[in-house]
Amino acid sequence: MSVRRIRNGSARPPGAGLTTPGLVVPRGGLSRRKVLGRAAGAGLLVTPAASLLAACATGGGDDSDDGPDANAENPFGFAPDSRIDAVFFTGGFGTEYPNALAEEFAKHWPDAQVGVATTETIRTEMQPRFAGGNPPDFLNNSGDEELALDGLVNDGAVHPLTELMDAPSLDDPNTPIRDTVVVGVEEFGSFGGTMYSLNLVNSSYGMWYDAKLFRDNGWAPPTNWSEFLALAAQMQAAGIAPFINGNATGLWYLQNVLMEWVNLEGGHEVTVAIDNLEPGAWQQAAVVTAASRLQELVDNGLVYPGMEGLTHIQAQQTWLDREAGFLWCGTWLEAEMSDEAVLEEHEVGDGGIPADFEMTMMAPWAPSDQPVLAAGSVRNQPGEPFVIPTAAANRAGGLELMRVMLTKDFADRFTELTNTATVVKGTGQNVQSVAFQSAAAVTSAAPDNLLWRWEGWYNQKMYADTMEPLIGELMAGRASAQDLLDAMEDAAAEVRDDPDIEKFTREI
Repeated sequence: MSVRRIRNGSARPPGAGLTTPGLVVPRGGLSRRKVLGRAAGAGLLVTPAASLLAACATGGGDDSDDGPDANAENPFGFAPDSRIDAVFFTGGFGTEYPNALAEEFAKHWPDAQVGVATTETIRTEMQPRFAGGNPPDFLNNSGDEELALDGLVNDGAVHPLTELMDAPSLDDPNTPIRDTVVVGVEEFGSFGGTMYSLNLVNSSYGMWYDAKLFRDNGWAPPTNWSEFLALAAQMQAAGIAPFINGNATGLWYLQNVLMEWVNLEGGHEVTVAIDNLEPGAWQQAAVVTAASRLQELVDNGLVYPGMEGLTHIQAQQTWLDREAGFLWCGTWLEAEMSDEAVLEEHEVGDGGIPADFEMTMMAPWAPSDQPVLAAGSVRNQPGEPFVIPTAAANRAGGLELMRVMLTKDFADRFTELTNTATVVKGTGQNVQSVAFQSAAAVTSAAPDNLLWRWEGWYNQKMYADTMEPLIGELMAGRASAQDLLDAMEDAAAEVRDDPDIEKFTREI
């Protein structure tokens, strides 16, 4: 669960591929080794890539004949001496948690084997396996190369997770798993009313700054556009770029900046209109204001020079080096920049978090001085998707690995390793890092939750084919804000008029 995505939900972008295949947890346990380990979407969009993936995906899978009968202690009929093929995205959540999960699994099922494989290039490596009918049993589908879940669901390539939510918790056999996780886990993992994706992380997103740098300079975090511009001038005078993003792999981050501003400026009516594909939704005044602010950042030189060529990791390191004042990211930031292997992969191997750096999250400032939503509103939702392929050879094993992943012991261990909260209730109470505590404080104090769903519902056409390339051109100075909005309006119309794309709506 590390990126992205995101990506989700959402996701976080990766760098170049790095795979560790075939690491097996022996029967009886595993000694610790470093293993590299991205927001949730929802929709049913037919895409050529997804159809290719699923071409053979529905022809295999375990049916229950090879394993024991299901019972309260073994609700999925998992064969206790079987092997589970588990693939994890490497990115924002450090190098140790996949092995920690395998170790926790061995405590419950000592005769089983968990094969841990890691990669930053999910699509490149998993697409052939799905198409060939031999996908893994358990997949952390995240990062810049995450497979389009909307298409996978439409083609029947991923298994429904209703039985996981119905299963008894390992912490309390009298409590179903759905009652042990926070509100939103099923909603943000559902497509057409059925849950297909488990989002492990309780993600918060926002702008990040160095509290020490601000304190030393007498600066205060801005809440609106005028305050930001005044602070940006002071940053520039101090030789610091006001804003940075790694455009080479992090265009998804910019989409989030835009949509947070849209939601703040216009309120929930505006984002609901966008999600519901209403004609003219991308030309609403609040959307125009938000997109214009992105262009203003570029036109007025308020972004880090050369950020178009930086990966998200390189941009984050530049920010840690105090060459930029603000960075947008999710709560995986601290863990990601503490991971030596990730830093080396992105050619910042001598980087990392300075000892005196006070990594602090804040709610996004508004793109005007009179937004509809109150200052301090922030986006918080389950993210970092995991799926069980329909054609998995050991689907019951994958489901049981998910059940172990949702225990309090593993959730606490995950938070300890990543400084990131999970969706498991009553866990992660003892983390003291500045980054973790600041995110928790911002989230708990937020007067409203920022939300949009179009990116997941209609990912291929509206995000991958339109938003991502156009927002990159905008931030490179080669397109205007209006170019972006016109393209998004056209993409929404194409989706709206396509009878083969299932449509979704929501209310405020």
